Amino acid sequence: MTIPQDPDTEPAESLVLAELSRVLGQALDEVESEERLDLAYEVMETVRFEHSHISWLDRIRNTSSDMELHVAHTQIPLLSARLVNWADPFMILRNVSHQYFVNSNFVVAACGLNPLAKVVTSPDRINWLDNVWFHELADRRQLVTWYLAGDQIFDGYCLRTGFDAIDIETNSKVLTLPKQSVVAGRILELGLR
Repeated sequence: MTIPQDPDTEPAESLVLAELSRVLGQALDEVESEERLDLAYEVMETVRFEHSHISWLDRIRNTSSDMELHVAHTQIPLLSARLVNWADPFMILRNVSHQYFVNSNFVVAACGLNPLAKVVTSPDRINWLDNVWFHELADRRQLVTWYLAGDQIFDGYCLRTGFDAIDIETNSKVLTLPKQSVVAGRILELGLR
């Protein structure tokens, strides 16, 4: 059995239903919009969280172009070069005229680092490259300008390297330098002598 409808109220009821449909559609759009905003905020916070766990050293390792390093030494306060190798804590860098090694503990600022670096999940605590690189320096008997903590500077040859110190020959003396006191070193590139 159907209830007879009054023809006069039918247009009013359809207007109410149309308005109800419009209001519900608008509310649904607002809910979907809020869900998209929540998702966008969640993604943004996840990206921030991930970026906060990437160290500046990881960013240096992933920078393939020249960068500027501000070093805590008055004789070599700024150096522009490209990372060639890593011998923790030493960065081996090169530009057109020199090869450098810089103790990352003495870098006070860096410019030009890759913002999209990957985290190094298991850095070697005892870095074999450190000793290999310093042994090669000793084998080549190449003159190095040594920059030490306390703004000391001298030229000398690497004679011997250990896990915590380097023996340097300078002015007929052999100095043993704890690696933690070496700020940086500069070597003239072989082809430029």
